[in-house]
Amino acid sequence: MTPRERQGWLIVASLWVVLFLIFGGGYNVAGVFVTPLIKQFGWSRAQVSGLQSILAVSAGISAPLIGWLLDRIEARAVMVVGALFAGAAYFGASQVHSYGPMLGAYLLLGFGIGGATLLPAALVVSNWFSGNRGIALGLTLSGTALGGAGMTIVANLAITHFGWRGGYITLAIPMVVVAIPIMILMVRSRPPEVRATIAPADLPTQPAIDLPGFELGEASHTRSFWLICGANFLYAFIAASAGLHLIPYLIGLHYSAAFAARTMSLVLVLAGLGKLMMGAFADRVSARRALAWNFVAQGVGILLIFGDAHMGVLVPFVLIFGLSLGAPLVLLPMITVESLGLKRFGSIAGTSGVFQTVGAAIGPVAAGRIFDVMGSYSFAFDAFIVAAALGVVVTLGCLSLESEQARLIPAKAVAA
Repeated sequence: MTPRERQGWLIVASLWVVLFLIFGGGYNVAGVFVTPLIKQFGWSRAQVSGLQSILAVSAGISAPLIGWLLDRIEARAVMVVGALFAGAAYFGASQVHSYGPMLGAYLLLGFGIGGATLLPAALVVSNWFSGNRGIALGLTLSGTALGGAGMTIVANLAITHFGWRGGYITLAIPMVVVAIPIMILMVRSRPPEVRATIAPADLPTQPAIDLPGFELGEASHTRSFWLICGANFLYAFIAASAGLHLIPYLIGLHYSAAFAARTMSLVLVLAGLGKLMMGAFADRVSARRALAWNFVAQGVGILLIFGDAHMGVLVPFVLIFGLSLGAPLVLLPMITVESLGLKRFGSIAGTSGVFQTVGAAIGPVAAGRIFDVMGSYSFAFDAFIVAAALGVVVTLGCLSLESEQARLIPAKAVAA
C-alpha cells in the first residue's frame, strides 16, 4: 500500500466517524422525536414533519454555496463551521417552548449538516480515490446509516431517561467535542501531489484545473446533469419520507415505541451495508446500472410495507428496504463523476443536490398531510412506488463523460 493509499483510507475512517456523529445523529434520528414532540406540544404530524422539511430545505439552499466553497478552500474549514452550526442547533432545540424557535433550530441544523457531511465527504473521497472509488465512498457514507442506527438508540435512551430536551443535548455534545478535532487533524481535500500542481495564485478560483470534466455552466447544458437532478429528487422524496414516518407508522400498527426504534436502527444498519455492497457493485458495472437496480429494490421494499402488521412481511421489508435506503448517497456522486467529471464536482454536486433537498422537503410533509387527512399512509406509499419506477427511467438515461463531451462539442460548433 502506497503512502497516498494509506492516508486515503485514514481519511475514509475519519470521515466515517464525522458522518456517524453529525449526519447519523442529526438527520437520521428525526423519527425518535416525532411522538415526544406531539405529546409535549400537541403539534400535528404535518407540523412535526415540517421540522425535517425545513432541515432539508436549509441544507439544500446552502448546497450550491458549500459546493462553490469546496472548489476553492480546504474542505475541513467548511466542515468545522458546519459542525459548529449543527451542535449549536441542537443545544438551541433543547431550550425551545414553541414551534417558531424549533423551526429556527432545525433551519440552522440543516446548514450545519450540509456543510459538515455528505457533499464535502463525497468530494474528498472522490479526489483521493480513482480505483475503488465506490468501495471508498461506500465505507465513508456507511457512517450516515450506521450513525443513524447507533444514535437512534442513544437518542431513544436519552429521551426515556432525560426527556426530549436531554435527547437533543446528548446528540449535540459529540458533534463538537469529537467530530471537530477529527476534521482539523485528518481531513484534506486533495492528495499533496495534486495540490502541488496548482499554483498558489490560482487557488481561489481554479483548484481543480488539472482534473477532467465540465464547468458548472457547461454541465447545465448536458442531458445527464438534469437527469441526475431528477434522480436526486426522486431518491430523497422516497428516503426522507419513509425514514421519518416509519417509526410512527409501526407504532400505529401497535408495535411498541422501543420496538419501532430498534427496527429503524436495523434498517439503518442494513443501509450502511447496502452502501458498501452497491459501491462495490458500481465499481464493476457502473454507478448508472447500480442505481437503477437500487430504485427497483426501493420500490419492492415500499410495496412490502403494506403488510408490515405481520412479522413475516416486516422481516423482508426491513431487509430489502434497508439495503436500498442509503446506497444512492454513494451512487449519485459516482454518477456525477462518471457523467460530468471531477473538475467542478463541488459546484455541480451542490447544485444538483438542491433537487435532493426539494424531494426531502416535499416528501415528509406530503406524507404527514396525507395521514392527517386520510388517517392512513397508503396513498403516500403508492406515491413512493411510482417515484421509484421513475427513478429507474431517469437513471438509465444518464451518459458517460466522454459521450456528454462528444454531444456538447457539436452543439458548441453549431452555436458558433
